[in-house]
Amino acid sequence: MRRCALIGILLAGACADSGTLDARLKPMVGASETALVAAMGRAPDTSIRNTPGVSLLQWRWQKEYAIPDRMLGYSYTGGPTRPIPLTPIGIVRDACLAEWTIENGVATRYRWEGNDCSAATTPLAAR
Repeated sequence: MRRCALIGILLAGACADSGTLDARLKPMVGASETALVAAMGRAPDTSIRNTPGVSLLQWRWQKEYAIPDRMLGYSYTGGPTRPIPLTPIGIVRDACLAEWTIENGVATRYRWEGNDCSAATTPLAAR
């Protein structure tokens, strides 16, 4: 029962992140490219211009951290357990991507994806 309650809380938190990010990005639709970059708080990580008058701007947020109980470890003669260097097991990567389509200098639509977009909403909250 407690496990189900914990899963419910985690899922509710994930939905709250997505709602918060949508709430921050939706008012930026229709803004100029310059205003969009200013509202996002930093220059885009990627800018793609394939079609004349149309460009894609992408912002990425990511963080990596270790979960000690999932690391490959070793111990000499019963001493402290230490992680084996350069092993990815136990390393968690949280990431978020926000992508805007700019048509003739105006932000027309956006999409986002990722497992932790709360990192993206923090700098946007200050704007």
